[in-house]
Amino acid sequence: MSLRRFFINPEDITGKTVQMTGPEAHHLRTVLRLAPGDPVTFFDGTGARYQARIEQIFKDRVSATIIEHTLDLPPKVRLHLGQALLKGQKMDLILQKATELGVDAIWPFYSEHGIHKTPKEAQMERWQRIVLEACKQCDRARPPEIHAPREIHDLITHSPPFDTKLIFWEHEDQQTLSETLAAQEKDRQSVFFLLGPEGGFSETEVSSAQGEGFIPISLGSRILRAETATLAATAILQFILGNLNPAHPKKQEQVPCAPLSKG
Repeated sequence: MSLRRFFINPEDITGKTVQMTGPEAHHLRTVLRLAPGDPVTFFDGTGARYQARIEQIFKDRVSATIIEHTLDLPPKVRLHLGQALLKGQKMDLILQKATELGVDAIWPFYSEHGIHKTPKEAQMERWQRIVLEACKQCDRARPPEIHAPREIHDLITHSPPFDTKLIFWEHEDQQTLSETLAAQEKDRQSVFFLLGPEGGFSETEVSSAQGEGFIPISLGSRILRAETATLAATAILQFILGNLNPAHPKKQEQVPCAPLSKG
């Protein structure tokens, strides 16, 4: 059975000891019903992971001893997803699957043919929970950053510099993803790609994006649902960029400790 995974704060670690509190400790104690001696994995959100053994379980916290400390290497190319806000639970699905597929950051935005309802603070917190749960499911030590929603014009004109910028548009009938990436420099370190809402991008939005260096890209002749287009584009990009290749061995920092066993 795979190890149970939990997120902690870096300040929860002192030497080889982890003191976990809050909802994660409650989940470990009352839902999973783990016991002293059980092995677990901790993530601290920075890319570090800790193989540990539960020592004591209290009403308000869980104490564990670190057995091994490893650090996940960054992806070959960092992938940033600009996603138009979608209706219902479609955004939840995209956040979950984009996390599993290894997207480095997610930039929600308002678009002409999409919704303009500003997410409440509770919704932003829900998005963070979805991302963290997806990280635990797919064994990802560093969660993607979720930026606050903004207007598309503000996003395309004031985003950080990226080596490659793409906008997927259903009316583009010339430029394909593989050909576009093959024609560019091979040493790219970051890609920023935009996916539209259910109603698609307007011609004005695409024209404005082109003026800021975005390249319109086709996903083929089929009309895809907005969430399907996002997941397809993400998976294809990760494959072409080499981010789905077998991972290199993680950089490890061994922490001497007693063998991991249940006592």
